[in-house]
Amino acid sequence: MNGIIAVSGMAYANAYIIRETRACLEPVYTEDVERELSRLQAASKECGRQLSDLIDGLKQDSGEEQAAILEFQYMLLEDENYFGSICNIVKNEKVISEYAVSKYSEEYRQELLALDNEYLNQRASDIKDIEERLLKNLNSKKDEAGNDEPIIVVARDLTPSRFVELSRGDLKGIILEEGGLSSHCVILARSFNIPCMVGVTGAIDDLDGAKTILLDAISGQIIKNPTSEKIGGYETYQREADKVKESLEEYKTKKTETADGKHMGVYANITSTEEVSALKGNGGEGVGLLRTEMLYMEKATAPTREEQIWFYSKIAKELENRPLIIRTLDVGGDKKIPYLNIPEEENPFLGFRAIRFCLENDDIFLTQLEAILSSCEYGNVKIMIPMVSTIDEFKRAKEKIDSLAKTKSLNVQVGMMVETPAAAIMADRFAKVADFFSIGTNDLTQYIFAADRNNKKVAHLNSYFNPALLRAVANICKEARKEGIEVDICGQAGEVEELIPLWVGMGVDNLSVSIPSITRVRRTISLCDTKKCKALVEKVMELSTQDEVKELLEKEKDKWL
Repeated sequence: MNGIIAVSGMAYANAYIIRETRACLEPVYTEDVERELSRLQAASKECGRQLSDLIDGLKQDSGEEQAAILEFQYMLLEDENYFGSICNIVKNEKVISEYAVSKYSEEYRQELLALDNEYLNQRASDIKDIEERLLKNLNSKKDEAGNDEPIIVVARDLTPSRFVELSRGDLKGIILEEGGLSSHCVILARSFNIPCMVGVTGAIDDLDGAKTILLDAISGQIIKNPTSEKIGGYETYQREADKVKESLEEYKTKKTETADGKHMGVYANITSTEEVSALKGNGGEGVGLLRTEMLYMEKATAPTREEQIWFYSKIAKELENRPLIIRTLDVGGDKKIPYLNIPEEENPFLGFRAIRFCLENDDIFLTQLEAILSSCEYGNVKIMIPMVSTIDEFKRAKEKIDSLAKTKSLNVQVGMMVETPAAAIMADRFAKVADFFSIGTNDLTQYIFAADRNNKKVAHLNSYFNPALLRAVANICKEARKEGIEVDICGQAGEVEELIPLWVGMGVDNLSVSIPSITRVRRTISLCDTKKCKALVEKVMELSTQDEVKELLEKEKDKWL
């Protein structure tokens, strides 16, 4: 089986196949109505048990707001208007349960959306969630491995909420038929250091019937029911990985500073509240990038102000005054949210996305800004604007933030992601109006080289070692220093070990990386001598190709110590 390595590593565990539950849109008739009603009641009972467990867990974690949402779904199972109507469809039309669930859920959802009541409009997304949960339980397989034992999940795709649910068990690996390298599932897998492969066509059918799976997300192999020899190879790998992990333990509590005493920060990029504990456990000094898209992508309608306040505030509280940099909604590109009605575009990465969308949609943007500002009382919160191309864009966004902040007597820092060539070229001007820079190397790289990072045919062009990118980063850092503002890197290049001496030499203040990389990045920083790293940067600036850069870094890897 061929696929794309999304999170490197190896895993060996029981197979856990998840077959997608689809809405049943055409009637399927049955003579055995009593059996269908029995199936429906059993599915409802199992839904109730699952929701009850989730509600209890959220309340223990002080997630009362989220628990209230699930309690509404729980009540639907006992609601005569909802569940009773589904049962009546089965009895009166003599159809299978799946069709009855899909038919009435859609009717009920449309009724709620048609009402002139914002609260009930928002509940339409809960109808979708409970529909999917009922359908899943109607089609659950008894031969799937239980989640109290080590598992490797095989699925078409995974939503972030499903990932979180599975990660509460012993999730060892993920194999997806679809999904991209920047999908939220992959981002979460990277945060939890769970090996993952995506784009594995036919994985569900090919691995059907497998008792165990060996996922080798280093060589790109997936082995069904591996031999004892293959298992032995995995065990050798795991012993070596454990040794490396043990050697990094001391860096969980060490200060982040170079060998000559220059302080830097190692932050983490996160998506969910569940990641904060892992961040702190690995010695993370803050959140350099909170991706807010998941709040929107997981729902059928935009999250309310109250839902967002709960989300941002919970993270701010748990960080205990560590910095929390919240990126405003970065929609568009490969992040599609149907209810926002962004038209299909020939090239969405160059289209109506991120701050371009937000500035034209005050109802979405201002609600998010109000929620972020309301969370400021709970921690060290900063706001970051993505995909900025012009000074006017940034000023317009900052004016909206400052106006709202004034009503709350707040003075909040507003920075920007430097991820477009325009922003990189105009860094000297942006540094006069922004409170901080955060270099998004993922997008900046693909835009500099005009090469889609998800396109295999041009993937070789997107190299963090290319002098064009390195010169851009060096210039951004230089202009930030002139104006005395902080400059961070929050893209994947921040955790590439060979490049860290260059970031030190260029004067980057903080690196925001995936959670499992925190200790490794801190160790590398501690080995760097600032003066020697600056000298290394000067040599790199004289080079013309990525191969020359790689050769120099390999040749002089001991000279910056």
